Amino acid sequence: MANSTVTPSDATVRAMTNEAERPALSRLAADGDASLGRRATTPFVLTGDGVSCRVRTLPFRPDSDHLVLLQRRCLPTDDDLARWIDDLAGRGYRRVRTGALGTTASLRVEAAGFTLVQQLMLLQHDDPRRTARARPRADRRPQVATHRLNPHHHDVASVVDVAAFGEQWGLDAAAVADVRRATPRHRARLARAGDAHLAAYAITGRDANQGFLQRLAVDPDHQRRGLGRALVLDSLKWLGRWRVGRVLVNTPTDNEAALCLYEQVGFRRLPERLGVYERILP
Repeated sequence: MANSTVTPSDATVRAMTNEAERPALSRLAADGDASLGRRATTPFVLTGDGVSCRVRTLPFRPDSDHLVLLQRRCLPTDDDLARWIDDLAGRGYRRVRTGALGTTASLRVEAAGFTLVQQLMLLQHDDPRRTARARPRADRRPQVATHRLNPHHHDVASVVDVAAFGEQWGLDAAAVADVRRATPRHRARLARAGDAHLAAYAITGRDANQGFLQRLAVDPDHQRRGLGRALVLDSLKWLGRWRVGRVLVNTPTDNEAALCLYEQVGFRRLPERLGVYERILP
C-alpha cells in the first residue's frame, strides 16, 4: 500500500458524491402550498454556466427536494447559485441544503450564505488488488456470504437504509436505484441475517480506474456480526479484479464504527473533509 497522501480534487469529489451519495441542493416547501406539492412530484432541471441541476423530491421528506448536480467538469458559479436560490424562493421553497462538497465548492457556497450542518471524513484505499489477494482474517464467526442485490430487493434495502441512517438521510427504493445508475459500472450486493432476511447491502461504483464505495447500510439489529465487513471486502475484491487503482468512501466524522471498519480493511483518512451545508431562503 502506498504511503503517500493524495488529496482529491473537487472534480473527483463530485464524481464520488454528487450522484453516488446524492449530493444536492434541497429545499423545504412553504406550508400549505398545494401547487408546489404537485410540482415536486415531477423532476425539473435548473441550468447554469456549464452546469445543471435536477430537482427531485428528497426521500421521506415530501416537503423537501434535492437539486442533484448533473455530472459536469465545473462547479456552479456565484451567479448560478444566486439565480437558483431566487428561482427556488420564487417557487415557495424555504431552505436549501447541499450534499457532500469538497473544499472549493464549500468555499463557494459559504460565500453564498450557506452554513455547515454535517462534516464527512474522506477515506481512500490505494490497492484493492492487494485486498483481493489477501487471506481472510482469523475469525470465530461464520463466514458471511454475499448475494446479488436485484431490483426487486430495493424496497427491503430501503427499509434497512432508513433503519441505519434515519429518514433524514435514508434512501427510498427509487433513490437506491438512482445510486446504482450513478457510475458507468456498479456492483450491488446484499448480506442476509441468520433468518435469511436482507440485513445489509452495499453498492459500489467504478469509473475507469477509480472506484467508489457509494452506499453501505447495515440494519442496527444485525451490526457487529461481520455483514458490513463482508460487503466491503466483496466491493474491494470486485474493484481489484478490474485493476482499479484508488477507491474512495466518505462517512460522518463521528461514525466511529464505520471509520474503524474502513481502516481495518485498508482505507486511510485523507486530510480533506467534505461538508454538507444549508441556507434559509429569503
